[in-house]
Amino acid sequence: MTDNQKQADYWSSSAGLKWIQFEEELDTVFEAVNETLVNMAQPQCGERIVDIGCGTGATTRAFAEHLGPDGYISAIDISKPLLSHAKSRSRGVETRTNYSLTDAQADAMTDGPFDVAVSRFGVMFFADPVAAFRNIRKWLRPGGRLAIAGWASVDGNPWFEAPRDGAIAQLGPADPSDPHAPGPLGFQNIDHVTAILEDAGFANIEANCSTIVMRHPGPLESVAALAANIGPAARIIKKYGGNADDVRAIAKHVHEAFRPFEEASGVRIPARLNLFTADAGN
Repeated sequence: MTDNQKQADYWSSSAGLKWIQFEEELDTVFEAVNETLVNMAQPQCGERIVDIGCGTGATTRAFAEHLGPDGYISAIDISKPLLSHAKSRSRGVETRTNYSLTDAQADAMTDGPFDVAVSRFGVMFFADPVAAFRNIRKWLRPGGRLAIAGWASVDGNPWFEAPRDGAIAQLGPADPSDPHAPGPLGFQNIDHVTAILEDAGFANIEANCSTIVMRHPGPLESVAALAANIGPAARIIKKYGGNADDVRAIAKHVHEAFRPFEEASGVRIPARLNLFTADAGN
């Protein structure tokens, strides 16, 4: 079994399907990330875009707003349930959109070439990232653009730090991991990712670590429950076979950690992202 198959299994399991269960809240929290990615990619009316790791489709719909009826989006993911759900949410989208079960590391795309490849937290999971980005580069027209939003390190990222610490305190340590290993934090090292893109043949690579503010309308209890059910907490809960009591204990920890972010208008959580742009060259 390849690592990519393991990822497909994970994102099709109950842990991955929580992204459907908590879709409305997650779409709200990550709206600021979508806005950042759109600003990076600068989509134009009529362009063709591939959205890599589209999940439940929020990024696909965000980009569709900028492409008009002559544009086109190919939304791909490795999880059949997430992809099916994303497709069900596409009604009323003006831009032509196609959803396909695709492993970006290995599969060809018959609906290219594309002007832009984008991904919000979707390209950090490849077993062979250089091979994956070489493949993605093939999908782009000469000079085609790439825009990626990934997570920076856990430290200083309370969205990861608080639930991770709560889960460890409740259940036990997480599995030790290589900081470059496939996973949500696989792109935490900017130099490492820049080298991957260079090896894959991309040009004019630009990268920076940026802090944005993710917003949730509240109450704080809802944000804490959300963070306790996904991400690093979900992985530790799965490792130890945690139960509902464990989730509540983790949520209580997150609740206390997130108190400084609570305001009258909701909860504002700072997030550190690594942002990358490049082009496919000639």
